[in-house]
Amino acid sequence: VALRFVLTVIAVILPTLTNAKHVLMFVIDDLGFGDCSYKNVTYPSVDFGPMIPTPSIDELALGGVRLESYYVTQLCSPTRTSLLSGRYPYTIGMNGEVITDGNPDTMPLTLKTVADHLQEAGWATSAYGKWDAGMTSWGCTPTCRGFDHFNGFYNAFNDYFSHEVGKYLDLRKDFEPDSKQTGVYETELITTRVQDWITNVVTDNATANSFAYVAHEANHAPNQAPMRYLEGHCLDKIPEDRPIRRILCGMMRAVDESVKNITQTYKDLGIWEDTQVIFTADNGGNPGTGGSNWPLRGQKATTFEGGVRGLGWVYGNDIQESLRGSINHQMLHVADWLPTIVHGIAGLSLDNLSKPGMPPPPPLDGIDQWGVITKNDTTLRTEMLLNLIPTVCKASTAPCQVPGQGAIRVGNWKLLAGHTAVWAGNKNASICTTRSGRPGGNSIPFPIYANTSTYWCPNGWTPPPESRLLPQPPPDVECKELPCHFPATNYTIGGYFLFDVVNDPFERHDRAADFPEVVAQLKAKLDAYNATNIPQSHSPHDPASNPLQFKHVWTPWRGDPVPSHCSTNISVPGQGLHSNFDGVKFEDDGCYVQGWVWDAAQSDGGVAPVNVSISINNKEIMVVLANVSRPDLPTKTGAPNANHGLYAKLSYDNCGAFGGEMSVKVDVDALVDSARVPFQKSPVCLVKDEPVTCR
Repeated sequence: VALRFVLTVIAVILPTLTNAKHVLMFVIDDLGFGDCSYKNVTYPSVDFGPMIPTPSIDELALGGVRLESYYVTQLCSPTRTSLLSGRYPYTIGMNGEVITDGNPDTMPLTLKTVADHLQEAGWATSAYGKWDAGMTSWGCTPTCRGFDHFNGFYNAFNDYFSHEVGKYLDLRKDFEPDSKQTGVYETELITTRVQDWITNVVTDNATANSFAYVAHEANHAPNQAPMRYLEGHCLDKIPEDRPIRRILCGMMRAVDESVKNITQTYKDLGIWEDTQVIFTADNGGNPGTGGSNWPLRGQKATTFEGGVRGLGWVYGNDIQESLRGSINHQMLHVADWLPTIVHGIAGLSLDNLSKPGMPPPPPLDGIDQWGVITKNDTTLRTEMLLNLIPTVCKASTAPCQVPGQGAIRVGNWKLLAGHTAVWAGNKNASICTTRSGRPGGNSIPFPIYANTSTYWCPNGWTPPPESRLLPQPPPDVECKELPCHFPATNYTIGGYFLFDVVNDPFERHDRAADFPEVVAQLKAKLDAYNATNIPQSHSPHDPASNPLQFKHVWTPWRGDPVPSHCSTNISVPGQGLHSNFDGVKFEDDGCYVQGWVWDAAQSDGGVAPVNVSISINNKEIMVVLANVSRPDLPTKTGAPNANHGLYAKLSYDNCGAFGGEMSVKVDVDALVDSARVPFQKSPVCLVKDEPVTCR
């Protein structure tokens, strides 16, 4: 922790001079490491087959700095919340969770986003495409989190043509539903909207600074693209029996055209020379929907390099001329973008990370890497936490001993602990599997059927279908015929992999047995993170989010319904109340209700504990004091590290364990001046000791 603090201070004291007035950032969904054709130049010895042509992306990547030791996370929401907040997903409780429709989890509202910092300094800010960082209340949405404008969708994915999720519209223009775009291909719609916005910004103020966050849904499922993007290469070079890859090829060509058209608008406006372009994947590609991470091992949702080594590059005049066209092999993490953009490019101070009226947030995990990228300065980053999903602790006073999943890189070494894929509890995960086709509406412009399935290996190596190379199972698995479902010990909870990812970037050689002392050192670092016991968000679907209540449009459903009020739904007006209900934990002697509550109106600056009421099935069963000491390190909530935690023991009868057959609704309310206010994320419902949808 001390080291991270020192790094932050150094970044603030030593700004990097920059001429940039505009930042244009592209975030591409499920972008495989091998899905841009410039990789053929970067890795000339690798057989990629006939790559998807991305000439506009290639021109910028090969004229800028390619980031070849750049890491994201294995899933969408963790990467996006890390990018926007400058923290590891674990630090803010977002590790391993994808925020889907009706899920009440959100990027903690105590955090300033990169857009918040820029907006406060007078920059024009706008976000496009996929948000996927929370939509429980209006305060969770982009136009309340530093962006002047937003045009996109809140969920993890939608239909590219109808813009619907489950037959309900999920497309917004600022706060309003963008309901007249049915039939307009989403990649093209977003492109036009970015062009219109930047044109208006420059027309209104020729000296304006701007930040455009362009988060395309492509290449995420559903596989959809207009036929014009498939014509030519996609149909000519990719075999007919690989239609999934053909459609993804069209999706990627549409993204390339978007990059071309948006950057051309910046040129036409005369601001191109003052623009820095950042291009990043959110996680590895998904071979099941046509993506390719070849030659890396693994895929999206795994912590092998194919899941977390991101495709990324930077282009702009800030880059020293001698470095243009170069490859940077220094360590960068997606959390580095906030300090790099805010401090390194914009030249703004990061001294004030707190939001007015909110508890102090945890310190940044990201560091300013602008000098590393543009001048090849030596990075201050020597390690990065790539993934940590803790196991459930069985003792309230002891930290979890072994993470459910963990991955960390320190220098050349990378350690994978526990299960390698995102589903830690699945001990029978496929080593190599098949893609069953999906017919009809999810496979535009033509149907995909099961007989066009493609083999791929989530824990092995999957060449792109057009190469006609066969998928390669892991070397420690005996697999004579695809698909195979016989995982070795290392693929179950408790196993370890150790790779020298500098000399073995394709993770062909597990060195855990050869270097047990290195395994021990890196495991100790993971254990230190794990000992902080930061709870990770895994809330059940909230039926109150049903779009039928909001004229068939996906809409924030908690808090003040007036969008411009930017309700956080965690505050009592005039009281400054903040809370979080972590859930119910079952032990041998009963069950425990867990959470925290912090009230700025209480004595000692909010340090004093407050009373809470616990109800089951709408009947109050106890009033207790939230006076449990929280962990020493800042939690994802950012609440003060004082005696404000809730850890209330209930009997099994009260927990509804009557044979595990009844549903138990637990409401937790804070008592502030006789006002009863629900904790954030309450209620939670249980059946057979498991959380279920509350009804």
